[in-house]
Amino acid sequence: MSLEPITDEITRQMRLAWFRFLDTIEPLRPDLHRYCLRLSGNLWSAEDLVQDTLLRAYAAIGRGDLHGETSRMRNPRAYLFRTASNLWIDQRRRARLEAAAEVEAPAPPARIETPMSVRQAGAKLFASAAPQERAVLVLKEVFDLTMREIAEILDTTEGAVKSALHRGRDRMDEAETAPPRAKRASRAILDSFVAAFNARDAAALTALLLDTVSIEVQGVGGRHGHEGVWVSSSLQHARGRVEVREVEGELIIAHLFESEAKIVLDGITRLEEIDGRVARIQSYADAPETLAEAARILSVAPRAARYHQPAEILERMIATTALPWTPA
Repeated sequence: MSLEPITDEITRQMRLAWFRFLDTIEPLRPDLHRYCLRLSGNLWSAEDLVQDTLLRAYAAIGRGDLHGETSRMRNPRAYLFRTASNLWIDQRRRARLEAAAEVEAPAPPARIETPMSVRQAGAKLFASAAPQERAVLVLKEVFDLTMREIAEILDTTEGAVKSALHRGRDRMDEAETAPPRAKRASRAILDSFVAAFNARDAAALTALLLDTVSIEVQGVGGRHGHEGVWVSSSLQHARGRVEVREVEGELIIAHLFESEAKIVLDGITRLEEIDGRVARIQSYADAPETLAEAARILSVAPRAARYHQPAEILERMIATTALPWTPA
């Protein structure tokens, strides 16, 4: 049996169903966000938990888990709260187990001279390689895929795959070398990002991004790579200016515009960096509860609530063959 591709039409229908689900569940979002904020105690963790909860509920409906009178979602609010609770408990349990494993794990030898088994190689790999390198090494060494196949799977270029493979193999030989890890963006990166964005300089903005940058728009979707779709779309629809501000003890990029003599918060962007370039972008333009709380902290007005792109933009996105976003 041959594997049929997921067509553009199937993708459009899936995205339409997702946005219909968001519209249906919209009245429950404020309470769900407030509950997740109380659970997590952190604005950003709360929004992540909201998104995970909605995805779990959407998947449950799609799989038919809620079909039938005995398991139907008769009380959607209670179901979402229960799902959020279970996800949060699982997250905390995993965090405790991972912390305990790090304490108990013996230090790996500085060098292994003999050929490694797949199990040994995997253990050393995950201790020493960055995420992109891990994926490339496993796909090449374990599954013996070609550079082109790996590039297609990871949505990157063959050149980037070869580079990651080379770095990963080097780290396999030098496990004691600390791999690059994504961290919250420095003030220098944030200032450069703000300057390029306010100048509407797409080339300068793109130059700040890693080739494998991860871009996530909460509730809408995401993608990998800096080929320009996110940059061009963001600059095209931008209004006002962006500034570096502090929310919850973290420096973020606030998207601001003036309306009726008031400063309005239009969106929030959070950045992570590796080696002086942006490795991850998180946009909260379509997370109104998070925007409202951040606006309160910043003493500005929040933009009118919305849970996805305006209808005219959404229809254009879904109608086009080259969709700018894939489901997160």
